Amino acid sequence: MREIYKVYGISDCPACLRACAYLMESYPHKEYVFVNCDFSAAFREGLKEMYQMCTFPIVTKVTAAGERLIGGWTELQQAPPDTNLSYDAPPIRDPT
Repeated sequence: MREIYKVYGISDCPACLRACAYLMESYPHKEYVFVNCDFSAAFREGLKEMYQMCTFPIVTKVTAAGERLIGGWTELQQAPPDTNLSYDAPPIRDPT
């Protein structure tokens, strides 16, 4: 199973962009969803309170049991990889 991450971030934040780039480079073993928090300060403050973080990005790992906080950009780089991975190429789409 592939690792799936959720990156709560701000579009012009260097650390948020680094986190996304790191996860892009880790494909197909790691996939991610970027949640753009640019337009709601109240949402950002709620996330920081809920996850007890003071900066962005806030990165979580999505599992069958729910979301588990990884931390920020620094913690994402240090997260141990999932060792139970198998990758099957996606099916080829019919061009018609």
